[in-house]
Amino acid sequence: MKLSLFDTHCDTASEIWERNQPLDRNSCHIDLEKGSCFENYAQFYAVWSNRRKDDEACWTDFLSVADYFRKEVARLSDRAVMVDSGKGLEKAFAEGRHACILAVEDARLLAGRLERLDILKDLGVRYLTLLWGGPTCIGGSHNTNEGLTDFGKQVVAGCFERGILPDVSHASEQSVDDVIEIALRYNKPFIASHSNSYAVHPHSRNLRDRHFEVLKQLGGVIGINLYTEFVSNCAVTPATLDRLVDHFDHFMALGGEDVIGIGGDLDGCDLTPPLRHVGDLPLIAEALARHNYTEEQIHKIFWKNFYDFSVRNL
Repeated sequence: MKLSLFDTHCDTASEIWERNQPLDRNSCHIDLEKGSCFENYAQFYAVWSNRRKDDEACWTDFLSVADYFRKEVARLSDRAVMVDSGKGLEKAFAEGRHACILAVEDARLLAGRLERLDILKDLGVRYLTLLWGGPTCIGGSHNTNEGLTDFGKQVVAGCFERGILPDVSHASEQSVDDVIEIALRYNKPFIASHSNSYAVHPHSRNLRDRHFEVLKQLGGVIGINLYTEFVSNCAVTPATLDRLVDHFDHFMALGGEDVIGIGGDLDGCDLTPPLRHVGDLPLIAEALARHNYTEEQIHKIFWKNFYDFSVRNL
């Protein structure tokens, strides 16, 4: 079976802009050549708010990165296309093209200006990772005990009203609780674009079971992160593909067969060995098969779950 891939998180758009490199062939984890091993390939490209810059500088960078990335995709229009809707996604694969979907990682670039959500929506951003690190204008990240600010709560509500998916990866436990309260009020899904299981490895970046249960209830999805530090306590147990599968196993046991997939965090992390780039991700499928996952379950994890979700929700 030739695999298809739908991945919910990478930092490649920011990286190729920083390095002034093309999308088709570069020194990053992801390019079109490396991704050509997949029958179909869709990727959420998140533009990161650089922690070394202030909120306004991050907004300026986002506009530059988005423009650079769109021009790269247009240059490669025979192989790639920007997608901002379920219909666009279906059309991309009917034409045999790589589907590129914009996202933002760390919503502090809104800098207290709710109207910027409209600009993000118009530019094709379809999910917004609310937090990254520390306290921000949005609220508390995973390494704090703080919840969402009043502005952060307005942002989450504004996302639901505009058709942008709120993403709780990097959020504190309290911030996720606050997102859930708003999501239940709107009865709309949120996502965890690149998070692993806290029960398997209690890192503050990983998702608690109670949060997963609500995410599942509301029809959201979770992308399993390939970063070594979120897979395992590497000082005690090295991160391996088998250890990575433990995270899939845990969410599967919670009824997540139609919910989980891959949110690899490529170009934003040190990958679990022996993974080197997107072209090596079929090794995860082999590891899942060794753990008695069926072809259909592997297809769901690599493609179908996120494809179906995106057709419904983009």
